Amino acid sequence: MTKNIKIPMTFQSDEKGYLDRQCPNRNCEFVFKINMEDWKEKMHGDVHCPMCGYIASNDQWYTDEQIAVIRKNARNYAVSMVQSMLSKSFSRLANSTRNNKYIKIVYKPSKKISIRNNPIGQREEWNLDITCEQCGTRYSVIGSAYFCPCCGYNSVEQVFNDSISRIEKMIEAQDFMYEKLADEYGVDEANKMCRSMLEGTLGDIISAFQKFAKENLVHKSELDISKIKVNDFQIISKGNDLYDKHLRKAYSTCLSEDELTFMNILFQRRHILEHNDGIVDEKYIEKSNDLSYAIGQRIIVKKEDIICLVEIIKKLTNFFRE
Repeated sequence: MTKNIKIPMTFQSDEKGYLDRQCPNRNCEFVFKINMEDWKEKMHGDVHCPMCGYIASNDQWYTDEQIAVIRKNARNYAVSMVQSMLSKSFSRLANSTRNNKYIKIVYKPSKKISIRNNPIGQREEWNLDITCEQCGTRYSVIGSAYFCPCCGYNSVEQVFNDSISRIEKMIEAQDFMYEKLADEYGVDEANKMCRSMLEGTLGDIISAFQKFAKENLVHKSELDISKIKVNDFQIISKGNDLYDKHLRKAYSTCLSEDELTFMNILFQRRHILEHNDGIVDEKYIEKSNDLSYAIGQRIIVKKEDIICLVEIIKKLTNFFRE
């Protein structure tokens, strides 16, 4: 008959009251923190990974460090129990031969393993604390998070703000990164890598805008999401028409003609970078009306262009929020 043994173990929160958790998905293993009270009161069923959205029962979210401590405590507890049982058995056997003239058994117990059942501590507290807009669960991460660990809610506001903040910091760090890369790989490779990062940043801005504009429109107009195509907000005229039709918020209400023209040019440059390696063709000239390039030339993305586009996108999305 198998008997289950319960080994008492407790967890101690960090100074802000948070408990460490780790995604059990081996493709992710994202470590985050969740408020200890919220974990006890709300997390009785499935838990969502804030980074990848993986869902698993609440008994699968121990960190690697916690598992190591739990295994050590369990091993020491088991060895201690075995030692205690052996000590009792051999002590009785030794006592039974104490007065025997022919057989004498002497038992000297080995050093007993001591069990220190201290509360399992957590990592130091982090700076970024998040409260879910949907269910109020409090959690903390390093970097970004996309899903509430309790209800799985995906905050489009938070994701957009994180994306724009990351892009702005990347732009600010361009000169610093160039110097470091030049020291490590030489100026030629540093120039190529920084240019590639800058071009990638253009795509990141437009992707963040597309997701925010789509989710915001669906939420505020209750429009069927299936009515919106994947690339509708990568095309200025289509996105503008959708907001004008369903929310009476045409882009031109917020942006000047020059800003709209610049936004359209940068959106088209992103398209040509992704689909034609940045080489200008007739379609680019036709859709962007950008006469600063001739067919066959390659698009050049400047840091000043990215900064200007970020400001236009922030201005437009703030207008959507009103």
